[in-house]
Amino acid sequence: MNKKLLVVALGSLALVACSAQDVKTTQEASMQTGCDYTQAIPGGWQQGEITPEVTAAAQAAVKDIAGDHQLKNVLHVTQQVVAGMNYNVTFSIENNDVYTAKVFHSLKNVYTVEHVDKTNGVVSNCDVKN
Repeated sequence: MNKKLLVVALGSLALVACSAQDVKTTQEASMQTGCDYTQAIPGGWQQGEITPEVTAAAQAAVKDIAGDHQLKNVLHVTQQVVAGMNYNVTFSIENNDVYTAKVFHSLKNVYTVEHVDKTNGVVSNCDVKN
């Protein structure tokens, strides 16, 4: 009887030890993940794929750059679901200048450019404030 009780107690102790989680503060968790969007928070910014909508957002941003420019390549995008979609898109134009823009795509299919900034040495939106 004592052996059975001992086995049950040790088994229970093992289960409790295996289920213990490493407790971290929110700040530690966000610092650790950095730009790792695999653990994105609903409603937060997350890594996006370059879709026709993202390309349209970049083209809208190019129109806000002084002069007559053409979109060359979309390099990176993060996105945020709101009442529509916010895109933070990094792109290059025909002269190889790189820009980052925040563009809102409304539910009525209207693109509104919030800002466009020329970037220096930035390779992804991880380096740019949302």
